[in-house]
Amino acid sequence: MKRSALAIIAVVLVPGIASAQTLSAVAGLFNIFIGLMLVTAFLLFFGGLVLWFIRLGTSPTHRDEAISIMEWAVAVLFILVVLLAIAQFIQNHTAVASTVLGFIIVGLVAWLIFTVLTAEGPSEEKH
Repeated sequence: MKRSALAIIAVVLVPGIASAQTLSAVAGLFNIFIGLMLVTAFLLFFGGLVLWFIRLGTSPTHRDEAISIMEWAVAVLFILVVLLAIAQFIQNHTAVASTVLGFIIVGLVAWLIFTVLTAEGPSEEKH
């Protein structure tokens, strides 16, 4: 009895949940995730900067580690800004983004089919 009730609830609710997740809504959730990662990258950068200043007068200066942390933070910041721009583009231009995404998927499927069809099988050597 419980299984059939759960099945009925799933059949009734799942299409509504699935249709609510449009490309723009998913990009909005991605936008929030990118924002949180940007804050984390800024904290990482300023943590490396503080570490660099703290190790300023030490005898064997390990300031290279702090510089490495800041370099990684800048690289992550750059990547996240680009991803944030892509998410904003998807939210503002959903039709164009859907078309481009469709072309990319069709291209990947065509490439996969072409690669599989032209792949040579293992060669059998006869002695």
